[in-house]
Amino acid sequence: MNDLFTLDSDTNGSEPLDEGGTWLLDLVSAVDHLRRGYRPGLTVWDALAEAIEWAAATTAEDGPRPRDFGDMLTARLANHEALQRAVRVWVLVMAGRYNSDHHWPHPSVRRQFPPAIVATG
Repeated sequence: MNDLFTLDSDTNGSEPLDEGGTWLLDLVSAVDHLRRGYRPGLTVWDALAEAIEWAAATTAEDGPRPRDFGDMLTARLANHEALQRAVRVWVLVMAGRYNSDHHWPHPSVRRQFPPAIVATG
């Protein structure tokens, strides 16, 4: 996988959208890990913005770069596949840099379902 933005050959040229939840859990897990040491203060929104920035046009052939996050999201990542691809790439790059290329462990449930009743009085 030389180019992380290029899809694997077994996906028939499209991002498998049924894996989106897994990539989002990976993103949350990566942020949880990174904000505790390597990147203090990192939020899920920061990670998502960074992923989108990486996926935005960078050369004249790609077209002009959007000026802000809202324009970027609209202009470059208007469909689900592009957004999921950006998240997947960010997760894989962070795993390579900070987790020895291992997948991020998904967070454990912190409370049982249904949630406890909150006293209102």
